[in-house]
Amino acid sequence: MKLMDCTDGIIKKFTEFEDAMKTCLPKVERKLIMELLQTLKEDDYPGYTLQVFLKEGADTDTFRETIIKDFGVVPAFHKDEEYGEHAAIEHRVNFETLRYLSDFDEVIEIGGSRAGGGRASIGPRLERDTENKLSKTTK
Repeated sequence: MKLMDCTDGIIKKFTEFEDAMKTCLPKVERKLIMELLQTLKEDDYPGYTLQVFLKEGADTDTFRETIIKDFGVVPAFHKDEEYGEHAAIEHRVNFETLRYLSDFDEVIEIGGSRAGGGRASIGPRLERDTENKLSKTTK
């Protein structure tokens, strides 16, 4: 019976963790949060390539200038007809960084992959659903 209490505790804590992710960082992909938690055990401020998806019609010039001023890096912008515009930002990341980017009204979603520290970035990634949708537009 004791083992059941233990596993119930894991499920309860994980549900609380999921709720915290949705509340604190609702625009950040869950996969990025989970990866960053593990990475922060090794590196207090690891390098990432972030993809920051923006609302249609977002003022990219103002966003670019703010990122340059606050991060000291120039974001690269990419535009896709179906998914809109996104900025790729190569920078060191922690949860404060993700919170800062999440607070922009223009930001819809934030994803990313680890870069630096002897690791090569795999560059922008499209999730399987995105790849499938994009393949329909090229046929």
